[in-house]
Amino acid sequence: MTITFTVEESIAGLRGDHVVRARHPDVDREFALKLLKAGRIRINGAVANLKTMTTAGGTVIVDIAEGRLGPALSPRFVVLREDRGLLIVDKADGVAMHEGPGVGEAGDAEEDRDDDDLPLTDALKERFPVEPGFNGPSFLGRLDRPTSGLVVAAMTEAALRDVEPAWRAGLIIKEYVVVVHGRTPSKGIIDFPLAGRRAHQRGTGVVEGAKTGYTTVGRAGGFSVVVAELFTGRTHQIRRHFKAIGHPLVGDTRYGHRDESGAKGLMLHAWRLRKGVSDDATVTWPERLPKQITSPWPDRIRLHLIACGIDLKEAEAKAKAVGAPKPVEAVVVPAAVGSAGHDDEDEGDFEDEDEDEALVDEDEGEDGDLHVSDEDEDEDEDEDEDEDEDE
Repeated sequence: MTITFTVEESIAGLRGDHVVRARHPDVDREFALKLLKAGRIRINGAVANLKTMTTAGGTVIVDIAEGRLGPALSPRFVVLREDRGLLIVDKADGVAMHEGPGVGEAGDAEEDRDDDDLPLTDALKERFPVEPGFNGPSFLGRLDRPTSGLVVAAMTEAALRDVEPAWRAGLIIKEYVVVVHGRTPSKGIIDFPLAGRRAHQRGTGVVEGAKTGYTTVGRAGGFSVVVAELFTGRTHQIRRHFKAIGHPLVGDTRYGHRDESGAKGLMLHAWRLRKGVSDDATVTWPERLPKQITSPWPDRIRLHLIACGIDLKEAEAKAKAVGAPKPVEAVVVPAAVGSAGHDDEDEGDFEDEDEDEALVDEDEGEDGDLHVSDEDEDEDEDEDEDEDEDE
């Protein structure tokens, strides 16, 4: 008997045994490797080996009785790695992190909801044990529902203790691929405080510092694709920061253009976790984390880049080479631009998640007075070329 499945975009590029474990998280690592070495995993019709990688849309056939691999995890969230209670999850766009406003269809009874409506928290609890007495899973940073990509989840107290110091010290870097409207500078730091946007904070005047670094890796057809790094974690930070400098994300009907009918979703994807450098020499790299792990750019971003004329392979190669942006001289941006993200209209489907549900409120931000530092653009690039990126 065999088990056959199609490779989703989120697990493309993995080795045969890894893709089996990503699809069936109950499978032991050594058992999956034995299947591969025994020639019992075929990828696109050919027997796979240690060098064979999957491709999006390809077919994987495992020569094993149905049920031996355990239940398949929903393709809307794929576990790429599990190590002693620490999970690295690749979340699809459209999946909520937590239960909250807007999750599921209005008026539907809880028991009537489809599995694909389950927030990531509940889905992981169904597949992986949470340590008794531990309020897990505990996420290191959160992604909004329309944002896809990598999420780190601790299911035990020991796993959380292992990774939390490095996360708080900035040793763990999460990078996002973002498609925006307009022609962005080659590299820059967006550094300005963001006011609280949660309902209970409205009118309080509470602001917090916020800083986003970015490197442009492609431009064409009125759009840019950038790799962004958060130095702080504020609600909708990337989306609001890029709107404030005049480059709203493609597909962002809340902070960007009201008519984004041509976009196939928000062009924002958490694509890489990697080891950075911390000022705190006492902080060491977590035992449970690889030094680097990536998530393939999703189809909605890849197809948009191809359609607007950006060289996809070149952009991906430049993204892989990106390091931390270097601070440069700040440029003051008018306050009217910085406050543009405070429209009370078009509130969208913002999830009002509790502060204590994550270590860092990581993916998006809020606006206040604005200071931006950008490096000069390359002089040999076409001045008339605009770029767009979506978060």
